[in-house]
Amino acid sequence: MTIPNWGPDRGMLKLSATQRLLRATGVRNRLFPVAKLEHWAAHPRQPYAGRPPKRALKKIDVTRADLNGQPVYQVSPRSNAEIAGHLLYLHGGAYVLDLMPHVHWPAIATLATALRRTVTVPIYPIAPEHTYREVFPFLLQVYRRELETREPNSIAFMGDSAGGGMAFALCHAARDAGLPAPTDAVLLSPWLHLALPDPEVPKVAKIDPFLSPEDLRAAGIRYAGGDSLDTPLLSPSVGPLTELPRLTVFTGTHDILNPDARAFRKRAAAEGVDIGWYELEGGLHGWMLLPGRDAARAVDRIAELLSR
Repeated sequence: MTIPNWGPDRGMLKLSATQRLLRATGVRNRLFPVAKLEHWAAHPRQPYAGRPPKRALKKIDVTRADLNGQPVYQVSPRSNAEIAGHLLYLHGGAYVLDLMPHVHWPAIATLATALRRTVTVPIYPIAPEHTYREVFPFLLQVYRRELETREPNSIAFMGDSAGGGMAFALCHAARDAGLPAPTDAVLLSPWLHLALPDPEVPKVAKIDPFLSPEDLRAAGIRYAGGDSLDTPLLSPSVGPLTELPRLTVFTGTHDILNPDARAFRKRAAAEGVDIGWYELEGGLHGWMLLPGRDAARAVDRIAELLSR
């Protein structure tokens, strides 16, 4: 899957008609503005505990096996194909939004079916009610529970957006806890540094129809709970690149998280670490979860990758 990279001048980026329409709706300013964060801090939400939509349940069977009061979903593909492995999937949502049923469940159903893998979907604590200091003990417990019945060489971590950053951070946490690494961490439009420090971010912010850097940073600060944003569990791209699984990044050039992903790729290359890299020219945030040919190609590439 050869995907062309940007040229040197990001200033030439132009919005498609779809992007102009999305930006005109103002959706990126309504997802989690500061006022919502303050409201949620004052009125804590219960964790998501819903059922997948019917169209997803046509492809998968879903059960719950909660852990410490947090829902943990176990997913199995309905097809009769032999199971090839297991995914630990971490949903996106800027660390402040729970699993989005009509986005995440269809994507998880597609992945489970196409990859022939069972999937664990933990509903981790979210900010501003919680911080990352509560998230990783929970996720390590989830991973330990999976290791009781599965070999690490059958498990891959995967996540989208904040969940992509969290999947990478969980690799750091597992290593530091002395747990075996999974085979892979597949990061879909990952948020790799909470501060969005790359100087190219403002240029991409002018065309990204989904994400506001100001709102993202405000959400990230609450998730950090007062700790430095350079902490590897918050910004995994700054952590040590030792004893990690194979890393693969899927990203798009019209996503404000793309510049920091590119910076991480450069850092990894400078340190002699080769990461898988699939960049879609004009790709929006989360393009690999959206309907269409590009997403289907991404799933095919993930299937090929995880079969090695």
